[in-house]
Amino acid sequence: MSVAAMYMQARQMARCPAKLSLPPTCRRSLSVSAPASGLKVLFFGSDEFADRVLRELEGNRTGTQPCIDHMEVVCPKAQYYMKRDKKVFTYQSPVDKLALKKGLIAHHPFPVSMSSWMLPMVDGGNISGQFDIGVVASFGRFLPPRIINGFKSGMINVHPSLLPKYRGPSPIQTAILNGDSVSGVTIQEIHPSVIDGGKVLAQAPYPIPPTAPSGQLIDEMGTLGGQLTVKVLRDLAFAREKSIEQDETKVSHTRLFDREDSVIVWEEMTAEDIFRVHRTFYQKEPLHTCMRIKNKVKWVQFLELTVAPKSVPPINPQFADFPPGTVFHAKKVPYVEIACLGGGRIHATRFRVSGKAERDAFQFIAGYVKAWKDKRMISHPVNTKHLTPPFAYPEGYVRPTSYTDAYENTELDYKYCTKLATKRMVNDAGYSMADEDSADDSDD
Repeated sequence: MSVAAMYMQARQMARCPAKLSLPPTCRRSLSVSAPASGLKVLFFGSDEFADRVLRELEGNRTGTQPCIDHMEVVCPKAQYYMKRDKKVFTYQSPVDKLALKKGLIAHHPFPVSMSSWMLPMVDGGNISGQFDIGVVASFGRFLPPRIINGFKSGMINVHPSLLPKYRGPSPIQTAILNGDSVSGVTIQEIHPSVIDGGKVLAQAPYPIPPTAPSGQLIDEMGTLGGQLTVKVLRDLAFAREKSIEQDETKVSHTRLFDREDSVIVWEEMTAEDIFRVHRTFYQKEPLHTCMRIKNKVKWVQFLELTVAPKSVPPINPQFADFPPGTVFHAKKVPYVEIACLGGGRIHATRFRVSGKAERDAFQFIAGYVKAWKDKRMISHPVNTKHLTPPFAYPEGYVRPTSYTDAYENTELDYKYCTKLATKRMVNDAGYSMADEDSADDSDD
């Protein structure tokens, strides 16, 4: 099966879970005999991925052929303050919001450690006693053996990668940054001492769309993970019978990211690298870099950008003669073009300068670029008492030649410019980057 066919099947599963089964490329297939029913489930989760998994479990609980009879959730406690006798939330996890919306009982453990937290008993009116199984998805805390052993059937974890690849807290983001074309979800048993090191019960692949932001992957992989979890719960005994140990020789780990990971380093990053970072932190922690205007250094955030297609001529045909980070613009063109390492270019359409409101390309050019003599972005702040140091190319780097001969003409493609202008208006209306890409494909 091709990558495109795998992707379309994964998308169909996310939209029509009741009509489709798991793809045949699943590494662990499950039987359909003797389905389980009447399970009492305690769900542990916090973020958007866990929210999508919980939605699938709740859909099963309230569906026509449920295997889950009762469910409660464990999530971080919301933080709020009182204003005029009303709660004003400063933080509330997506799982906590969904539990409140669906009327599920939510338990809030201590802020840091689970070592002294006591496992609750079922509180469901006519249903009482001990929970049958615990389901974990992006909970973010280590669960001690005391809690794992407190369930009749133990605990399982939903992880958004094909384990043993990408153990840890950020598998989706790491897959995008590494340029992977395929990822997936894994259902595994909770290991008492190794994070994400339990036996694999089931896996399903997920082809990564080449321009999709992390938010789209979180939603679709969370939905796929929730559907796979329901299938495992229906025949847990069979899944455990066919479970496999993880190959420790193929283990790779991920880490938590911070603001420094979204800084553009012009001396190291190509246009494709910059776009991958943009997809990874899209609408979470925007890409940012520095610009120096006279004796001031300002941070600039890139809110919307794309890699310049090779079919679109550069604004300046001699752009390859300029160092990466150099800014180009033209009249009536709805983007700012920036040269990158390796001869690539990026087109940025939305900006935010430190301390200012969002601006489109025209506003950014009028407010900053026209009064900017040295039109080159820099990776880090510099001493404004001295001249900006020259660009430092990597050792052994060969600068590309001018790209003038690569185009039949140097006239700008105004159809492409119109598309970017339409993207800007669509984004103002609240659509996602994924919607823009699908619109482009349909236009072509």
